[in-house]
Amino acid sequence: MEHSNLPLDQTAPTLFVDYDGTLHSGHALLDTDDQVTLDSGRAPFEYAPLLVEMLEPYPAVQIVLTTSWLQTLSTEKVISYLPPDLARRVVDTTRDRKARFSYMQNGSGRTDVITSYAYGKRLKNWLAIDDSVYGSYHFGREPGELVWNFVLLDSMRGINDEGAQQRIREWLVDVHKNSSSQLRSKSLTGRST
Repeated sequence: MEHSNLPLDQTAPTLFVDYDGTLHSGHALLDTDDQVTLDSGRAPFEYAPLLVEMLEPYPAVQIVLTTSWLQTLSTEKVISYLPPDLARRVVDTTRDRKARFSYMQNGSGRTDVITSYAYGKRLKNWLAIDDSVYGSYHFGREPGELVWNFVLLDSMRGINDEGAQQRIREWLVDVHKNSSSQLRSKSLTGRST
């Protein structure tokens, strides 16, 4: 897909969020009653409170879910597992996006899906936190352009990793600073007319 002429004019800060290996350690096993156990033996969503805390000062941040749970459960059910402070931020999912075959083959399918979604929605301010966003260097208008839009997590540490938390916090500060500058600029432009 050709992205070079797309205006990236949607400025709402958007966080792409996976569940397994991101909001908890390990990967989920869902039983017939939709009860979740993790292959790591850890508690499901044990790191969700960390994300709630990080996002609390930034009410404009929206969430798009990228979790593979969307392949077997309804969107409503997938969202219902989140704490209310995260669930209310969910504006969409990548459920209907499919990775191109070549990207599925080389392991960068999730990266392709997120990139396609971001460009398709013309998102300017976005970050993906996920344990399977491989090959980000090869995506974007220029090689390496989108590397900082992806935080590849260790599936056993998720966002509990200090480096990951620092990167998320840096993005939140940057995106808030950019949003404030844009609002001031619009306000000044509006006054001068």
